[in-house]
Order: sequence, then C-alpha cells, then structure tokens
Amino acid sequence: MKKRMLAVLFAAVLVCGVAGCGSKTEEPQTEEQNVEETVELDGETQETADQMQAELQGYATDLTAVDAAAAGLYTIENGAVVGGQENWDAFAAGKADTVIVCQFSKNGGAMLDYVKHLADGSYLVVTDITRDGYEYSKKEDYTTKVFECLTVLEGFSLEEGSAEHTVCVLSNEAELDANTFRTYWNEMSMDAHQVYPLFII
Repeated sequence: MKKRMLAVLFAAVLVCGVAGCGSKTEEPQTEEQNVEETVELDGETQETADQMQAELQGYATDLTAVDAAAAGLYTIENGAVVGGQENWDAFAAGKADTVIVCQFSKNGGAMLDYVKHLADGSYLVVTDITRDGYEYSKKEDYTTKVFECLTVLEGFSLEEGSAEHTVCVLSNEAELDANTFRTYWNEMSMDAHQVYPLFII
C-alpha cells in the first residue's frame, strides 16, 4: 500500500508519473497531494501570480525534457535531474528569486511549478498541469499557493530500509523534519497540514 501511495504521489507531483492514454479519460488519484488551491492574495502578489502564469503559458504545449532543460528549467525526468541544476542551486542559495521546476508524468506530459521567493520570506507557487496528459473534473489547470517555508530533506525514505530520496517540501512549518513529513505522508494528511512536495529525486 505504501509503495502504491509513493507511486501515486510521484505521479501527481513529481518524478514517476501516472499511466495515461491518448483519450485522456482516466483521472489520476491525487487526493493526498492536493493543497488549498484558492488563496486570497493582495493586489501586488496577485499581479505577480498572473505574470507567472502568463510566463508558464508561453511554453510549448508539447514541452520535452530536452527543451525544458535548454530553457533553464530545473528539469526532472525518470527520477533524475536532466537540466537546470545551476538555476535550482542559485534559487536554493538565495541568489535568485525564482525557479521553474519541470517534471514529467509517465506518459511524458510536463508538469510545471513556478516558485518565487517573495520579499516577506514566503514562497508563491503557480502550478501548471495543462500538459500532463489528463483531464480533471475537479482541478484547475493553474493553481496558486503560498507557503512560509521551503525545506530540503536529504536521504528521505518512507520506512527503514526503503529507497532514499531528496525531497523538497513547501509548508507553513519552520520546524518540519523528515519524521514529521513521513507521518503526514503515511497518514495521507498533507492536505490538512498544508504540505506540498515540490519535487522528489
């Protein structure tokens, strides 16, 4: 069950993706990944989010990993970083205010998270799932979220002896650690705790 949960989460947000078909009739199960998708922003932040969304809309509908990496996006495909590492490093070190994370579903559809570090220290994230190869009955193509903290967990595993991953997590918990995140993940309570795994590699 935990392996299935891991696969589902990877599929929805991150690396491993979900199986799909050309007709786009099957909707992936992403309940445990969803966070509050309707946020009230002040005028300036909303304008920034709108600009970020417009930039995301400028990428090709058939965006490939090669093209994403060439454009400088932090690109993750098949569980590995294939481009844009320098841009992620600059963002993580506070030398750049923005980064776009591009990940691919199992059927090759690109999923984009545009992250901006705001002046107040919080993180504004605009997510674009228009290219992931699925049609959703209850999700918007673009969602906006704001989080207080960004945490990178090195060597994260679901349980002792299982595969280890590097996990980048956005949350509102300054003291979020691997044990707490593991609990949220295993309880499928990330939605309730406003925790968003930005990427897992």
